[in-house]
Amino acid sequence: MNRRHKILGIVALSLLPLALHAQSEHQAFRLASPYEPFGSARSAALSGAMGAVGSDVSSITRNPAGISLFRGANRLSFTLQGDSRSNEANWYGQGSSTTDNFKVRFQEFSYQIGTNRASRGRLSFAFAIRNAGRYDRTLNASASLAGQSGFSSLADYAAARTNNGRYDFGTSSRADDKFSLEYLQDPKRSANDPDLPFISIFGAGAGWIAPKAGERRYQSNYTAPMSQASLIYRERGSITDYDLALGVEVDDALHLGIVGTLSSLDHELNTYYEERYGQQGRLSLQNVRTTSGFGGRLGAGLLYEPLDGLRLGASIYTPTFYSMRESFRAVSEGQRRGFTDGRASLDYSPEQSYRLRGAWRFGLSGAYLIGQYGFLSVDYDYATLGHLRLSDAPTYDSFGNDVGDDAGFEEDNARLKTNYQGVHTVRVGAEVLLTSRLSLRGGYRYSSSPIKNAGLKGMNATTEVLVPGPTVHYSLPDAVNSFSAGLGWRISPSVTLDLAYVYTQQKGRTFAFPYVSDYGTSLNPRSNTTQAVTPRTPEARDGLQAIEETNTRHQAVATVSFRF
Repeated sequence: MNRRHKILGIVALSLLPLALHAQSEHQAFRLASPYEPFGSARSAALSGAMGAVGSDVSSITRNPAGISLFRGANRLSFTLQGDSRSNEANWYGQGSSTTDNFKVRFQEFSYQIGTNRASRGRLSFAFAIRNAGRYDRTLNASASLAGQSGFSSLADYAAARTNNGRYDFGTSSRADDKFSLEYLQDPKRSANDPDLPFISIFGAGAGWIAPKAGERRYQSNYTAPMSQASLIYRERGSITDYDLALGVEVDDALHLGIVGTLSSLDHELNTYYEERYGQQGRLSLQNVRTTSGFGGRLGAGLLYEPLDGLRLGASIYTPTFYSMRESFRAVSEGQRRGFTDGRASLDYSPEQSYRLRGAWRFGLSGAYLIGQYGFLSVDYDYATLGHLRLSDAPTYDSFGNDVGDDAGFEEDNARLKTNYQGVHTVRVGAEVLLTSRLSLRGGYRYSSSPIKNAGLKGMNATTEVLVPGPTVHYSLPDAVNSFSAGLGWRISPSVTLDLAYVYTQQKGRTFAFPYVSDYGTSLNPRSNTTQAVTPRTPEARDGLQAIEETNTRHQAVATVSFRF
C-alpha cells in the first residue's frame, strides 16, 4: 500500500482582494445577528423593555429620547455580567452536550449629566461603553451513520462546487486548463484564481475528488458508505458599542433624543469536521477564521405623554456601516485505503477587506406609570436582517471619490433577501416599588426566527446557502425566549445597587455543509474539448441532516450607580 504523505503547500495570499472567496451571504448573517445590548442590571431585569421608561443610560439602545427624563446633576454607573452557556445537540438521534464555565465580564460603563434648567428645554447628555452582543457558542456533535442513507458527503459537495464552477464557463477553451486536477493541486497558482471555489482546491489537494474519465466533471473518490460524521464548532467574540447621546425635554409632554454610536466587532470561529468510511478511509477539514470590524450608526427617538402617567415612544436606528477585515487558515486531509494520502493547507495573509451594512432597526414603546407604585412597559422592535449588504472595501479614484461597489457580491446580497427576513422582538417589563428604597422587577422577551426561505426550515435543506471559502458549516437560529427578574436597592441618596438574572433559550440547526445542485457538464462523444458541451441533468447533493441544537444561557448582572 502506497502511503506517501502528499503536502500541497502553505500559501501566503497577498496579490488579490479575493472577495469572492473570503466572504459570503452566511458570513454577513452570522456577524450581524447576535446584536442584543442589555446594558445595566435594571435594563436586563426588564428584558430590555426600556424604550418608554427612560432615565437609565441603557434606554438609549431602545429610544434615545429616554435620557431626557434623567433628574439630577451627574450619574456614574458600572455594570458587570456573569454568564454560563450550555448546548444540547442531537444528530441522527444521538445526543451530546457542552457547557461553558461561568465567566464574569465587563458589561457597561456610563456617565450622565443633566442641566439644572427649568422643565422646559432641559438637556441631558450621556456617554456609555457597553457590550452589545457575544458570539460565545460551543457545539460538539457526532453521529454513527450505520444503516442511514440518502445523503451526500463533503467530498460530493466539493465535487459539485467544482462542477458548477466549470459549468459557468460553458465552452470557454480556458476552462479545461483552469479546472484541471493539476491546476487545482498547484495552490501557488489556483489559490490566487478568483474563479475557483476554495473548497475545490482543498478537495483536490486532499484527494477527496478526481475527474471522471471521459467527462468534464469531478466526482468523489469515496465510494464506501459513510460510517460516522463528527463536527466541533466553536465561536468566540463580541460587539462593543461606544455611545454619545443627547436628550431634550421640549416640554412636560414631549421628549426628543439622538445618539451616535461607534461599534467594534471581533469574531473568531474554529471548526473541525471529519467523515469516516469504516476501514476504507476518512477525510477531515479544519478551519480558523478571524474577523474584525469597526463602524458607526445614528439613532433618533421621541417620547410623548398624552395622558398623565402614559408614555408612548418611537425610535429609528440606521444600519451600522462596518469596515471589515478577515483572514482564515484551513487544512484538509484525506486518507483512502490503498491510495495516496493527501493534505492541503492554505493560510491567508494579509487580511482581506470588505464592507458590511447592518440592519435598520425600528422601535415602538409604551409605559404606564402607576403613581408611586411602579410601572408596566412594552417595547416592539423590528430589525431588517434580510437587508444586510456586502460590498467591496473603499476604492478611490484620482479625485478621491469612493468608487467601491458590490461587484462580486451580487448573488450573496440577493440570497440575503431570499433566505432571511426581518426579526420581530417584543419585550415586556414591570417594576414594583416595595418601599421607597427597594424595587422588584421582571420581564420577558420574544424574538422571531430570521429564516425566511422554506428550503432552509427543515432538517434537510433543499436550497443552497453560500458559505465563506472552505468554512462550509453554517447555523440557522430559531426564535428566542428569555425571562428575567431583578431588584433595585437605593443604599443611600447617592448610591444604588441593581441586580438581575436572565434565562435565555434558543433552538437552532447546524449543517455540516450546504445542499447544492450539481450542474456538472459531461463530454459529448462527438465533440472535442473546444466544441459544445452537453449539460447534464442537475443532481441534488442533499448533505447530512441538520444537527438540532438547544442553546441555554444563564446571566447574572450587577450595577452600581453613583449620583453626585
